[in-house]
Amino acid sequence: MVGYQYTYLIGDLIVLAVWAFLFFRRKDTKKEMLTISLIFGIIAILLAPIYTKDWWQPLTITGTSVGIEDFLFGFGIGGLTSVIYEHLFNRRIKTAKLTKKVKEEMKINLIIPLGAFIATFILCIFLFNLNSFISSTISLTISILLIYLKRKDLIRNSLLSGISSSIFAFTGYHLLNMITPGFFNEFWLYKNIGKILFLGVPLEEIVWFFLAGAFIGPLYEYWKEGKEVKT
Repeated sequence: MVGYQYTYLIGDLIVLAVWAFLFFRRKDTKKEMLTISLIFGIIAILLAPIYTKDWWQPLTITGTSVGIEDFLFGFGIGGLTSVIYEHLFNRRIKTAKLTKKVKEEMKINLIIPLGAFIATFILCIFLFNLNSFISSTISLTISILLIYLKRKDLIRNSLLSGISSSIFAFTGYHLLNMITPGFFNEFWLYKNIGKILFLGVPLEEIVWFFLAGAFIGPLYEYWKEGKEVKT
């Protein structure tokens, strides 16, 4: 059996394999994937120390609490979920003409949802002492609703991105469990989050991936004032 020290990295490689397939499949989504991947790769590194306190404690190849695996996870999931809707449902994004007004709108569009997510997450953790799963659920939900308030046309994108991301995660976790059996019991801190499984996968993971996909899926379109059209 492959050692648990490599489980996280193998999981990342599964994600990155799908990421690469989507990246080379279409030219029009490459910029979106790379941009969102870098943003969430950095965010994943910054938030990893919080998640490993009360949610899970994966082993890394360097033996440190935060490793390259965290960046790769954020990079891969960020880019993948940002375009999964466009690929599955044959959509492309038509960005707005870059007038001065649109450029100002774009700055606000990026700062508000991302800022709301980070600020709410930090408040939930350090002010209200909530665990990282509850904090993620609240902060992601608020950020998603902020997008919906301004762009109702992105709700379909958001929901289908969330559902697709959950299905991908569910499938990926089962594949990873075939390679390194029992890693859930090894890494997950069930005493803090409870042990509710959905067909062998912790329910928190399904919920988190749905919310992450629902937030990240329409984020680039929201940011760039883009409209989706059929390919």
